[in-house]
Amino acid sequence: MNKKKTTLPKSNGFFTGSDMGYAKTNPADVVLWDNGLHYTGSIRSVWDDLWPWESLGADDFQFEETTVVTDVHWMGGYWYPREDGDFDWNVSFYMDRGDGMAPGEKIYEEVFPNAMVHETFIEEIWNGWMFSYWVDLADAVTFTGGEKYWISIQGVGNYPPDSYWGCHSPLVDHVLVWKSPLDGVLDWTDCTELFYGNALDFSFQLTGDGEPVVPDLECEGYLQWDEVPTGSIVNGSFLIYNIGDVGSMLRWEVIDVPDWGSNWTLDWWGEDYYVSTDFGYVGTTSPEEILVEVTAPDDPNEVFEGEIVLINSDNPDDTCSINVILITPRSKTINNPFLQFLQSHPNLFPILQKLIQGFGL
Repeated sequence: MNKKKTTLPKSNGFFTGSDMGYAKTNPADVVLWDNGLHYTGSIRSVWDDLWPWESLGADDFQFEETTVVTDVHWMGGYWYPREDGDFDWNVSFYMDRGDGMAPGEKIYEEVFPNAMVHETFIEEIWNGWMFSYWVDLADAVTFTGGEKYWISIQGVGNYPPDSYWGCHSPLVDHVLVWKSPLDGVLDWTDCTELFYGNALDFSFQLTGDGEPVVPDLECEGYLQWDEVPTGSIVNGSFLIYNIGDVGSMLRWEVIDVPDWGSNWTLDWWGEDYYVSTDFGYVGTTSPEEILVEVTAPDDPNEVFEGEIVLINSDNPDDTCSINVILITPRSKTINNPFLQFLQSHPNLFPILQKLIQGFGL
């Protein structure tokens, strides 16, 4: 299947990706909270004491049971990397301020020198470089079950370049928040108010001791198109859910579509700035709507049936399917010579002519 994309310009510390990065953590790590290690864009999060300039992003998480976190993983990088982009990184945790909408009191902070940051180059996007990162916390942090917390990750270094934190659309909980006094954003503000109305989450994972979060794929809906003219384009939609553990991120793939028709496309996250047609992601906060389009077969008077099959990328046994039916109308073409003769002589045999019309011939 083909991939489509559109892009938005850089604005307020936000730039979009030309592709969707995807990375996995060390297999030995137990993922306790998965906000998604992929990105469709990045948002500036930097401390620059030369200007001075501070932009800071944060995102929320909440464990069901008391949990010990030992490592933090994220996607990020640099905008305009004309100079050395080997920044130190500040990882901080906060209590919730009390309304579930923004960070409150800071409870942990650690600045990691670049030499202590595990960094893997992913790709170059526009004027940016994207990496996957992870760090070992000097002291494991214990989070109380049922309490909401926030994490911020910030590059420490002077422009150029600027440091950025990867972001994406499928939500795991509340949208990310951001502030930047030099940009006029003085306090924590929802990203929907800042970045084209997009509901975004930051890209990060928390790993440590405990049971891993496990996603679970489910589909809802069906597709049925009746009396479709042959060769015409039809469309519809269905929903994909992650009904797995809270705090999990599910990566899904399309593994099969019906063998009739042509130009099957399955688009997710519709019209904002990136559309994928063979894979996608869904968190546990809300389902993703999948938009389907296909060109009908050329055969008239037929009923076409089949299935769209999707799979959980991390579990080949976890699949779901959507039933698809397309019906083309019967042909008006008459191959019987006698009926063709009657059609070409409308004034003969008027009773037969009415019968022909009655049967739609």
